[in-house]
Amino acid sequence: MSALTRRQFTLGLGALMAAPLAVACGTGDTRPERIVVVGAGVAGLAAARRLADAGMAVTVVEARPRIGGRTWTDTSLGLPIDLGAAWIHGSEGNPLTDLAAQVGARTVETDFEDVVVLDGGSVVDPAAVDAVGREWTRIIDDVYAVTDDAGPGVSLAQGLVDAGADLNDPLIQWCVAGAIGSEYAADPDELSLRWFGHEDQFDGPDLILPGGYRQLVDHLARDLTIRLGAEVTRIDHGGAAVTVETTQGVLEADRVIVTVPLGVLKSGTIAFEPPLPEAKTQAIRRLGFGLLDKVVLRFDEPFWTEQFGVRSDMIGIAGQNQPVSDLVNSLRFTDVPVLIGLRGGTNARVREKDSDEQTVAALVRALRAPQPSGVLVTRWAADPYARGSYSFLAVGSGPDDQEALAAPVGDRLSFAGEATHQEFFATVHGAYLSGLREADRILG
Repeated sequence: MSALTRRQFTLGLGALMAAPLAVACGTGDTRPERIVVVGAGVAGLAAARRLADAGMAVTVVEARPRIGGRTWTDTSLGLPIDLGAAWIHGSEGNPLTDLAAQVGARTVETDFEDVVVLDGGSVVDPAAVDAVGREWTRIIDDVYAVTDDAGPGVSLAQGLVDAGADLNDPLIQWCVAGAIGSEYAADPDELSLRWFGHEDQFDGPDLILPGGYRQLVDHLARDLTIRLGAEVTRIDHGGAAVTVETTQGVLEADRVIVTVPLGVLKSGTIAFEPPLPEAKTQAIRRLGFGLLDKVVLRFDEPFWTEQFGVRSDMIGIAGQNQPVSDLVNSLRFTDVPVLIGLRGGTNARVREKDSDEQTVAALVRALRAPQPSGVLVTRWAADPYARGSYSFLAVGSGPDDQEALAAPVGDRLSFAGEATHQEFFATVHGAYLSGLREADRILG
């Protein structure tokens, strides 16, 4: 636990309860409004930072013993590894690029098309990889051409079939697993064809943070009042004040901003009184919440540079249901021999049941690798405070559901988080911008 987090953890709930409750506007009392932010992920911290800087009395309550939410920088292997979000996607005009610059965080460009593909532990002919890349581009272009005419119940899987994708080809299977499964954290049969590719994106290269996202998270959290280990169980927003019940006691405030992941909202572990509007509950039900897990292996030596001649950013593994679809070559941004495997959708959900030993054995076989000296395996679906990784537009859902999810309920209850951002859902910058949106809504 960082020094910042330890300081936050020592803040007693009694002190929070003793703080003066804001008086409603119009009473002549100039004390600041009291805001409770539920969740210390990037959305919650962004909202709290903006409100605190504007003079509001803000308390952040977080169920975990750490801040950051689905950003989680681990150092147990001897270097910072982001086990959740890791990239700034699109650097030009991205507010996170500016935030990284403010804290002096080093960034390194990642080229996901700079890849060596393996099949059966051997390098696939680069000409074949180039050819399948061109074919995949043609397939996706054909899919995009029909999205506007697709019905609400049609999946991306049907669009791929109609575009002539050979789903029995191991290289096409790798394209699907990497470009769809790991990108959207979902399978083609889960994704809406009508809204496929609907998300917006910033221009410029993707940037990885060798020092980890914790640099940005700690910067946002500086000097905020944050209560850790306080799981929210009930929010009563029907009275003159909002009551937030947690496992460490009850807080009252004038307003609350809920920033928990969509997976937590789907689970129903937070009760709302009065109940949420039907449009919002249906949006929570219809929107998809996907899964992207990581398998991190540290080795004594970078065997892949000699065995496969790999100097590229990425290593792909051809075929369906492989242990991972792609691995990030850490030598591109650090001098430590680490490979970071990615797997998404059903493949990730099924393999969360495997032990670390089973996971490592499967990947060692696929790579024909030596035994690693260190291992980290994520299981975001099994995490009760995440229940997955990030949102997607599922079959039967659409942007109207994102709008309904983002809509405030009355004057006292607001919602933020990547799933509430129509343009940049499933990204850290979407989470960040959604937090600023709700803070600015309160500030007027």
